[in-house]
Amino acid sequence: VYQLQGGIDKYFKEFPEGGFWKGKNYTFDKRFAHAPPVQDAKEKEAGEDKAGDKPEILGRCEACRKPWDMYRGKRRCPTCGVPSLICRDCFLADKNGVKKLGRQVRCKLCVEENVESKHALREKERQEMTAYAKKQTGSGVPNPENITRLYIKNMCRNNMDEKTLCETLPGITHIVWKEDFKTGFFLGGAWVEMATPEDASKAVAMTGTEVLGRPIKIDFQPPGGKDVWPPPSSAIH
Repeated sequence: VYQLQGGIDKYFKEFPEGGFWKGKNYTFDKRFAHAPPVQDAKEKEAGEDKAGDKPEILGRCEACRKPWDMYRGKRRCPTCGVPSLICRDCFLADKNGVKKLGRQVRCKLCVEENVESKHALREKERQEMTAYAKKQTGSGVPNPENITRLYIKNMCRNNMDEKTLCETLPGITHIVWKEDFKTGFFLGGAWVEMATPEDASKAVAMTGTEVLGRPIKIDFQPPGGKDVWPPPSSAIH
């Protein structure tokens, strides 16, 4: 990935014919997208219909797949929410009720990655963030006292289970779930024993990782000495 010094707009001013630039630059204003000045002038002179059918256009209509690079209306991808690239014909067909744009009309990235719903998108993002967190932890956070007991909180009270927690934090040997003393209802926390201080260090480094829709919090919490730790009955199966 290369960064243009001064930004894309400055590059267009220095190279009005485009230089090495291909396609258009998406903007967050009423222009939606703009190209080098010479190309913009040619498109305005040619008119919208001809501009939408130029062979050098990189974008495609998300509905009919013909070359197109002009954003119209306020439609967004039904899964990820980015503005939809819809050609003039498909836009008018949807507007006039001739052929409505259904949820199957999605942005190029959602189609390529087979993302068909907002839930699938959130799950994919969760998996990517978890994988990234594991990759970034490396040797984990400092653990000079070699603590192996951790406290985890802010977990999903309805769906968290032993399998999910152990897959998220490799190295767990014992789990004591935090439950209401009277009702036995899970309160979203747990004390865990890790196999090694290194495993504990890597686990603490993953604090903030989203699991089942909630960012879990993980801290070192050495045993107080009053109770036997870890309880034999808390060993994972």
